Amino acid sequence: MARGLLVGLPAGLALLALLPGSGLAQDAAPPPAAQSIPAACTAFDWPLLREMAWFEAPGLARVQSGDTVPGAMPGAVLALKPVDAIAFPVAPSRKPSPGSFGGVLTLPAPTAPGLYQITLSDEAWIDVSQDGQTTRKPTAHTGKRDCPGLRKSLRYQLGTQPVTIEISNARAESIKIAIAPAE
Repeated sequence: MARGLLVGLPAGLALLALLPGSGLAQDAAPPPAAQSIPAACTAFDWPLLREMAWFEAPGLARVQSGDTVPGAMPGAVLALKPVDAIAFPVAPSRKPSPGSFGGVLTLPAPTAPGLYQITLSDEAWIDVSQDGQTTRKPTAHTGKRDCPGLRKSLRYQLGTQPVTIEISNARAESIKIAIAPAE
């Protein structure tokens, strides 16, 4: 969208229109107002305002461990279980701590290979597999402990096979998660 077309739009709508890959017709919530964003939330290695908006949106989808989620679902609250009750398809690359929580999600195969990012609202470990036997190493990682509602984001180069996402070492029974192409 040409910047000249943004004149006259409300500030929040104008900011949404400037986000890469965004369109005014999208169902995504507008990003939080700039004045209410703590400085730590803008200090990640890549922008996460899109994910922040998804996490703060009313009616955020809820999913259970073991669910297959639609590829078009940008963010959700994942209900977790005690790690002892989870049958991880691939052994986590970091041993889960006793008393922590975890979960597993499956995504349909991406329609195109590329760089995707997985963002979490709170502290937890992420493992990603596309072959059901090994975990993929992230290509990049960014995290901040002092950004309320956003903890970390990892980027993965994904092919066109279904994706298994394993969450472990979470401290609570739920966590917000966003899965989307990297901006």
